[in-house]
Amino acid sequence: MPVIKEQLLANTLSLTQGCKAYQDNRYNINMKELVTIGKLARRVGLRPSALRYYESEGLLEPAQRSPAGYRLYAPQAEQTLRFIQRAQRLGFSLADIHVLLHEWQTGKLKSETLQQMAQERYFDLERQMTQNLVLQHELGLFLQDLRDNQQKMIDWDESFDQFLEKVCANPLNQPDDDTFEWLLQQTGCELTTPQGREILQALAGLHTHIWQQDDSYHILLISQDEAVGKALQMLAALEAHCSLHTGRQNVPLFLNNDEGFLLKVTGENAFVFVRLFLMLEKMGTNNGANKQKA
Repeated sequence: MPVIKEQLLANTLSLTQGCKAYQDNRYNINMKELVTIGKLARRVGLRPSALRYYESEGLLEPAQRSPAGYRLYAPQAEQTLRFIQRAQRLGFSLADIHVLLHEWQTGKLKSETLQQMAQERYFDLERQMTQNLVLQHELGLFLQDLRDNQQKMIDWDESFDQFLEKVCANPLNQPDDDTFEWLLQQTGCELTTPQGREILQALAGLHTHIWQQDDSYHILLISQDEAVGKALQMLAALEAHCSLHTGRQNVPLFLNNDEGFLLKVTGENAFVFVRLFLMLEKMGTNNGANKQKA
């Protein structure tokens, strides 16, 4: 768990990076660069009412108003809004975000304040993880009771026993390879074919950023290697007709990004791909470490 704590703290620190431009340039406003509330809202995928709400909470303010009284925002306001969105996705309260923004913009951000906020959020995450682990444990006991109660009347399939063994096992102690293979099988799609596995192997070990926005997960592979982009695009094409993605709107979408290559997955089964890519990143790291030891 210390690794999770370090990652959370690192994520919190990186939140403040987007505000530096605001700090440096907030008094250097080019009138031609000012945008209306509607245009700014569209850029960040929010409604104008959300921006007005953030303003009422002291998180955002227009650079000035037009002669007609309309709000006009400097380009740095977009970075501030993305800061707020990212912090909210991480679970920080608006009160915490207000402190982070204010202290950073005034150059008074203290590590003690940052660590305290991150630790509080970290414990919240631990609480959520524990609740999920308990539910998984209870599911295993429930399935065991059903099987034992019907043992004499039903000839249970071996695959059910294997599944039950996995459910009952401590998920923190399960080998990554086993979990990876199990998740891969759940796709029931082309990823399980030799071509699909070859694509996944090409994507292993890449630095990956993953975040959730609305009902979609964004999986960003940090790379400028065209081969990586091609592999990710092939993966999206392979999965286009998979039954895992119910509805055309849930088909994985490949996009170019300034930082690398992006896969957008939507729907109730999208988490499977998130888990797969998290494991791909870790598997590549482990393979590199094993090579160094050898």
